[in-house]
Amino acid sequence: MMKNKLFVFLYDFAYKLLKDHFIKKYKSELLESAVPLKNSSYQVYEKIKEIEKHRLVVPFQYNFKEQNSAICKFGCYFLCILFIAFVVKEIKDKIEKCFDKFEVDLIFKSLASAGCLKDANSYVLDPNLIFKSLGIGDDIHYLNVHYSPTEYEPDSCDILIGKYKDSKSDLYHFVIVDNDLNSIIWDSLGSSKAVNDGVLESLRVFKIIDSSIVSDVRQRLALYREQFNKL
Repeated sequence: MMKNKLFVFLYDFAYKLLKDHFIKKYKSELLESAVPLKNSSYQVYEKIKEIEKHRLVVPFQYNFKEQNSAICKFGCYFLCILFIAFVVKEIKDKIEKCFDKFEVDLIFKSLASAGCLKDANSYVLDPNLIFKSLGIGDDIHYLNVHYSPTEYEPDSCDILIGKYKDSKSDLYHFVIVDNDLNSIIWDSLGSSKAVNDGVLESLRVFKIIDSSIVSDVRQRLALYREQFNKL
């Protein structure tokens, strides 16, 4: 219990230190959408802005090659959970945050020390403990059941992680899927063979508990899905 409280304290302390920096570096969506200029140079700027916004969540797996081999090789599920957690925190705290590979590595090690996952292979032991450690345990909850895509009907409160099986290699890969079960919101590999050549085998369901943030979370996920598809 004390370890979890210490982790949340350190997380919040670091967040407050970086908050002003992120506000200056990344404009709010409302301010960006209010820019009236629509010439060719703005279109280039807009594309750069979209890529930067996509990076506000977590880096792709290959970025961890030198920093953390466990994340680089096996971290797809962990990064998906972290992606979801940070989106919820963005909406809850009303601030866009950017976490680079070094910060994610520190969070990974802290979560491993807290018993949330295995540091050797990035195996997630308790998604809900991750949410609790990040201060959003009351806002989102993992349903500890592996659902069949043909038997589960998602609602607006659900955020889904899909487990894909590559039909050629029999390897598995986790990505964040939209509630239509066809669209990919985010893939930690960018464009994985498991998604392109494989089949969706099962779903991990994360239920948003705080109904007041559901609409904004869904809008933010839709934004990231659009930007991901443009990369």
